[in-house]
Amino acid sequence: MAIKEEFINCCTQTLEVNFGTLASEIITKVKAKKNLDDRSKISDFKEFIDSIELNISVLAGKNRATDICNSLRNKAVEITGSQKPQETLINSDIDKEISSFLAKNSLPNEGDITDYSKYLAMKYGGNAKKVEKEIIEKVKTHVKLGVSRKKISEEVGNFLSRYPQPTQKDIEDFKNYISLLKLSFKDDELLELIEKERLYLKFHGEHHMVEEPSELDQFIDIFKRHDKNDISSAMQKQEISYLIKDEAGVSDELLSEFVDLMKPSENDMRDALEGLGLKHMIRKK
Repeated sequence: MAIKEEFINCCTQTLEVNFGTLASEIITKVKAKKNLDDRSKISDFKEFIDSIELNISVLAGKNRATDICNSLRNKAVEITGSQKPQETLINSDIDKEISSFLAKNSLPNEGDITDYSKYLAMKYGGNAKKVEKEIIEKVKTHVKLGVSRKKISEEVGNFLSRYPQPTQKDIEDFKNYISLLKLSFKDDELLELIEKERLYLKFHGEHHMVEEPSELDQFIDIFKRHDKNDISSAMQKQEISYLIKDEAGVSDELLSEFVDLMKPSENDMRDALEGLGLKHMIRKK
């Protein structure tokens, strides 16, 4: 994959975690002003990121936008600083093995990841630490998407309890609301979920999206039962603190990303909804 494509994919994925389907729109807008090509230097990447920061400041606030873009700046330095083909982290065979592993282990602990990384390195050759890093990054994305799906299911139920026969405007307002919650979704999948649940409620009169407790549910429960200051310790006890760690150790930025995803600030949400003319979407207690 070319350097520019790898970086733009990274930007899109990062923004999807924070802004859902608005991510593609933001990237398209930025590319219209400052695009990247194979000759782009680190200064070009910097301009690209600066433009992203300017665009998302309106949605996320200046401080949050800076945090998000600082992670992209670090990624840009990493990508442009290692352009040799042999530096590729994993090959396609290992990538398939990792995907299969995650399909069976939705939230592996640190010991499982370390052992599986060693197994893959012995089977295919290569650096076990690099494989471990790749697995961890995939788990982080996997968990965030899983949390998004669960929260979206809950929000769809709440939405339809207030709007049993939603109009097109109601649905558009709901999509904007979901984006503000930083939940990742695709338009067609969300519309299908709304319609499926609407029809079920119409003929059965009760919410049916009930699943057996999973590892992901237990992970979400950590954030429900603990204050932010205690979450790290709880995750360390379960050997899943790698989700909030970077190379320097436990990262407050990564922890905050999960906290914001699990339980966004009610005051911030209220202000954002009012600012977008969506005051009616504020849930009454």
